[in-house]
Amino acid sequence: MSNRRDKLTKKLQVLLTEDEVNMVNRIILNEAIESESRPISVSAFIRDLIQREIKQRTPQQMSITRENIKNLKSK
Repeated sequence: MSNRRDKLTKKLQVLLTEDEVNMVNRIILNEAIESESRPISVSAFIRDLIQREIKQRTPQQMSITRENIKNLKSK
C-alpha cells in the first residue's frame, strides 16, 4: 500500500445521502470519544475505509485477467 509520506494528489468524489453523512459523522465522533482523541476528518475516515478494503483483496481480485475481460465481453 502507499506510504504515508507519499503525496495524496488524487481526489475521488462520492455522493451520500444526508442520513449516510450523519452516520459517518456519528461513527467518527463515537470513535473519538472512545479513544479520548480528536475526531478525524471525514476525508481521513473515508480514505481509511478504502485502504482497508484494498488490503483485504487478494492479488487475484486486484488483477484484471484476460479471462475477466472475456467474461465481460460475453455478457
